[in-house]
Amino acid sequence: MSTNVSSSADFQLANMADDLLALTLDLCGRKDDKTPRFPRLLYDGYVSQIIAAAVAIQKNIIMANEMRRSEARIKLQQDAAAHCIWLVHMIRIAAENGWISEKQRDRWSKLTVNVKWKIVAWMKSDTKKR
Repeated sequence: MSTNVSSSADFQLANMADDLLALTLDLCGRKDDKTPRFPRLLYDGYVSQIIAAAVAIQKNIIMANEMRRSEARIKLQQDAAAHCIWLVHMIRIAAENGWISEKQRDRWSKLTVNVKWKIVAWMKSDTKKR
């Protein structure tokens, strides 16, 4: 059995990361929208960082899944989990400022936390296989 073959759980995690990125892009909207969700002045900094975090989560999950179990793979998994934690904080701030609704916050946060816990389970599974 190869150590870099994707398991169905890993593939599910990649799909969840794709969903997280799609939801992030949807909820952030665009600066040039007729009525942008966030104040226009935040798109080049705050909103760009939120989107970058969702991209990093997706990228790190996919990259880690293509590697054999190693320190590099662990680092990518840890980085993805850390970005999830940071993203939840940014989502909370967006809700507190009224840029997203409570329902949107709950949906976005729940998906982010689910991705994070799936990453943690994956990391534990990798540790047990060593």
